[in-house]
Amino acid sequence: MIFSISEDAAGILWFATRRHGACRYDGHSFSNFQPNAPLVQHGLHAILEDRKGNLWFTTDKNGVYCYDGRTFRNFTTTDGLANNSVFSILEDSDGHLWFGTRGFGLSRYDGERFTTFSE
Repeated sequence: MIFSISEDAAGILWFATRRHGACRYDGHSFSNFQPNAPLVQHGLHAILEDRKGNLWFTTDKNGVYCYDGRTFRNFTTTDGLANNSVFSILEDSDGHLWFGTRGFGLSRYDGERFTTFSE
C-alpha cells in the first residue's frame, strides 16, 4: 500500500509505504531504500526532501525521521511534536517544516524547536 509519492531534486521518485518502508524509482528500476530499518517497523505516510537535501519521513507511530545521507534522527512528542502519528509534511518558503498529525494538531519545526498549533 502506497500512501504518498514525492520527487527529490535529482528526479528520483520516493514512495511511502504501509509496511515496507521507503521505496524509490530512479527512472529505470524500483529499489528499497536500504538504510531504512527503523522505517520498516512503522508505516510511512509522507516523504519530503528539504532545501538542505535531507530526507524527512513521517510515520504512523514513531514521529518523523530525518536522514542526512548518513544517519537517521528521530523526532517525537518528547522533542515537541504534537503527536507521534504524522500524516503530512510541507516545507514553507522560510524553510520551516510543517507536520500534520493525527487528531492533535499541527506542528512547525524551525530547525531547532517545534511549535504546536491546535484548537
